[in-house]
Amino acid sequence: SGHAFCRCVQEPTPARRGCPVMRPQGNPTGGGPGPQAMPRLMDRLDGLTRDCERVRFGDIVSTIGAQGHAPLLLVAAVLMILPIGMVPGVGGALGLLVAVIGAQMLRGHRGIWLPDFIARRSLPADRLSSGIGWIRPAMAWLRRHLHIRMEYISSSRASLSIIALVLIAAGISLIGLPIAVFAFGILARDGAVVMAGYVMLVALVVAGIWVL
Repeated sequence: SGHAFCRCVQEPTPARRGCPVMRPQGNPTGGGPGPQAMPRLMDRLDGLTRDCERVRFGDIVSTIGAQGHAPLLLVAAVLMILPIGMVPGVGGALGLLVAVIGAQMLRGHRGIWLPDFIARRSLPADRLSSGIGWIRPAMAWLRRHLHIRMEYISSSRASLSIIALVLIAAGISLIGLPIAVFAFGILARDGAVVMAGYVMLVALVVAGIWVL
């Protein structure tokens, strides 16, 4: 196709010329590692854009998804609310990715299985890198202000199941902001943020009903 893609691998095999080899690390169980993980997550995502013209969804999943559901959900949600989510074909693929994450969470699967037609979708590397640069200050601020608290909301099976159902529905409708709030809370193990996500979701539903 004439584009240079980054291909992420978990084994020490040679990467395609001009593209880095990414070796996912971290907790594969999907539990949030805490607020300190947010800037590092952006670093790993930005590493996929180096020396490549486009980045496949499959590469993002194989690199970020190896750390669990929460980091990948955060990446998908951030991309949904950034301008890159408006690129033709990208918004729909992100919505499907969020729905897939929700389905895997609901079934209790630790890994992320992505259909080939989504895995082959790609993002412009330069626009992805630009978006990451835009969101970095917010990530640094969140790292300082989020705390591990109320884990019965951010990590309990019941709460995560409810969020999974929301992801399946909201992923299709591309409600990016509440998804991002849920992702922040789960990743940081901050139940207060997850609760804020529930409040925001209810407010959006009520507003939608009011408009109708």
